[in-house]
Amino acid sequence: MKKKKLRLKKQPFFILIICLLGLFAFSFYQLIEEHLKVENDLVSSEVSAYHDTLTKYAKQNQIEEYVTLLEAMMMQESGGNGLDPMQSSECEFNQQYEKKPNAITEPEYSIQVGVKYFAKCLKKAKVTSLDDKNKIYLALQGYNYGVGYIYYVNLHGGKYTYQNAIDFSNKCKQEKNVSVYGDSKYVYHVLRYYQDTSFVDDWLELYH
Repeated sequence: MKKKKLRLKKQPFFILIICLLGLFAFSFYQLIEEHLKVENDLVSSEVSAYHDTLTKYAKQNQIEEYVTLLEAMMMQESGGNGLDPMQSSECEFNQQYEKKPNAITEPEYSIQVGVKYFAKCLKKAKVTSLDDKNKIYLALQGYNYGVGYIYYVNLHGGKYTYQNAIDFSNKCKQEKNVSVYGDSKYVYHVLRYYQDTSFVDDWLELYH
């Protein structure tokens, strides 16, 4: 009479192997993702601390590829300090606080409002990618002046120039009877903190 061979149940072993491989793959993916995360050495640690919050609202507004640009904007606006780090209190999307400088007292709400407004500026400037440098300049200046500047440019040549940024500021100063209106060099001031130095180099060409 033949002895029956004992058969080990292999299923639990294979499940264990699959689980271990899955865990390894997940850990490896996270390591790669962290390695590929763009870190902007030109911005402060205070601004870098808001990276995830900026990414959250950039995703909500379908402008995730502009996160490092948003960091550069925050650096110019506040250095990541204060309760209104995107200086968005006067923005049309601020529905919770007075529309006056530094009225917002919640950093995350400031970012939510500011990112949403920049998304609007990108759309009005017809930016389709980070390759649209002149249109990005237009959107950036629009964030500082308001989208009225973008409409103004569309009626006066259709392209951002440093000169039409000055002209628009002078026009608004006369109309509003104020001595200062916005920052005519806002684009340059933001791009100083942006890692792709070709943006600021090209702006300097326009300036000259």
